[in-house]
Amino acid sequence: MKITSPFSLPPMAIILLGAIVASTGCNLTNTVRPKRAPDGAVAGVVQTAPNWWLDSKANVVEARESVVNGDTKKVQVSIYSDQLQQQRFSYRFEWFDKSGMRIGGMDSWKSLMILPKQTIVVDATAPSPQVSDWILQISDTNYPWNSSAP
Repeated sequence: MKITSPFSLPPMAIILLGAIVASTGCNLTNTVRPKRAPDGAVAGVVQTAPNWWLDSKANVVEARESVVNGDTKKVQVSIYSDQLQQQRFSYRFEWFDKSGMRIGGMDSWKSLMILPKQTIVVDATAPSPQVSDWILQISDTNYPWNSSAP
């Protein structure tokens, strides 16, 4: 019996194998962080969007913060879909203290449908008054093999 090394595969097979691994094994969850003004207020968002398709169907256009119960942060994020058909995506928030340490567990994934050319608002309240910052993760529900969402 002859054992074949993966390095002895034809070049086209190696390219095909690489394309399959890239399309199925990559984490293509988009991440949104608040951009802060000198006074600490939200002055926009910074988006890391490795999944360009997801960015066109669930693009964050605005983020706002407020305080509830006297000392707990609440976040509202507006998300716009540039698509001509309804789309599905999942999202979750992560919460951090002033030193960048995660507070509480990550929120569970929530799934949403967005209509064509629609803007929707998602919101969340921090799990603790010690929260000073947040990250929003957006994942593609239609193609879960390209994301970290369940």
